[in-house]
Amino acid sequence: MKTLTMMFAASLLICAAGYGRAASEPDAAKPDKIEAAKLAEQRGDLARVRSNYDLAAAYYQAALRVDRRNSVLYNKLGIAELQLHQKSLARRNFQLALKIDPQSVSAVNNLGAVALWDKKYKSAIDFFKQALAMDETSATTHVNLAEAWMGLGEMDRAMTEYARALELDADVLSDTQGGSQIQLTSPAQRARVNYLIAKSYMKRGNIDGALDYLGRAKDLHFPDLSKKVYSDPDFTALWNDPRLAKIVKRS
Repeated sequence: MKTLTMMFAASLLICAAGYGRAASEPDAAKPDKIEAAKLAEQRGDLARVRSNYDLAAAYYQAALRVDRRNSVLYNKLGIAELQLHQKSLARRNFQLALKIDPQSVSAVNNLGAVALWDKKYKSAIDFFKQALAMDETSATTHVNLAEAWMGLGEMDRAMTEYARALELDADVLSDTQGGSQIQLTSPAQRARVNYLIAKSYMKRGNIDGALDYLGRAKDLHFPDLSKKVYSDPDFTALWNDPRLAKIVKRS
C-alpha cells in the first residue's frame, strides 16, 4: 500500500502537466509532460540520495511512462530496485537500459553488481571487464571488480584493482551513492580494504602509507585490529614504532 501510494503521488507529476489545457491545444501538453518527467527524475535522484528507494523507484517509473526509451532512467530504476533487494526487476531494467544503449558502461557495471550480489563471481568479473573495456577510468567498476576477485580468493588481483580505483578517485571507497553505477561496499568492507591496503603498502616499503590506512581501518572499526597487526609478519617493522602505538596498542 505504501509503495502504491508513492507511485500514485509520483504519477501526479505527469498527469498534472496537461490539466486545464484547452482541447484545441492537443500538442501543447507534450512539452509539459517532458518537463514533468524530468522533474520526476530529479526527485527520484533526490530520494535515492536520501536512501528512500521506494519513493525513488516510484518517481523513475512515473518518468518512464512518458520517456520510455530512456536508458538512464531504466538504469536508475534498476539501482533503486536492487537496493530494495528486487534483484530480478533490477536485472531486467539494467538489460533494458543496455538494449536501448549498448554503450552504457553503467548498465554493464550494474549487471555485474547483480551477479556480485548473488556471489556469481566469475559472471560478475566478465561484466566488470566488459565495462572497463568500454571505460577503463571508472573507479567504481574497479572497486566492484576487486570485490569479485576477493570473492574468488584472488587477493593480489583484488589489491591491484583497489589500487587502480584509488589512483583514479581517492574518495571512491567513501562514496556509495555516486552517479548511476552501483558500488557494493559497506563500512565493514571498506575497513577490510583499508587494512589490506596497509598490508600492501608495508610490502612495498611505504610505512607512512601503511600507517595512514591502518588509521582509516581503525576509524571504521575493523575488528581485532590490534591482534591482527601485532601477529601479522607483514607489520613486523612497525611493531616498535611509536606511531603505530598511537593508532592501536598491543593487546
